[in-house]
Amino acid sequence: MKKPVLILVILIIIIISLFGVRTVVSNRISTSGVALGVTEDEIKTYKTENALLREKIFGFASFTHVSSIAAEMGFVESKSALAISRSMPIARTQ
Repeated sequence: MKKPVLILVILIIIIISLFGVRTVVSNRISTSGVALGVTEDEIKTYKTENALLREKIFGFASFTHVSSIAAEMGFVESKSALAISRSMPIARTQ
């Protein structure tokens, strides 16, 4: 009779200790969730800023922007646009 009582007591002690561990882990997870939310908000802010800066970079690197700045600085001559009014056939028909 002693053996089943001893096993029962050990199982009850294990159950009580697991409840305690679960409580501690739940408290840590709940406080880390707040920190995680703040970090995710910062990440969203930085992604938005990166997208805006990327658009600015693309605007400054565009050929029209570069050519207008070069024209203002005197690096290029202004030439008139050349347009071909009639297109030539690519292949000769038979």
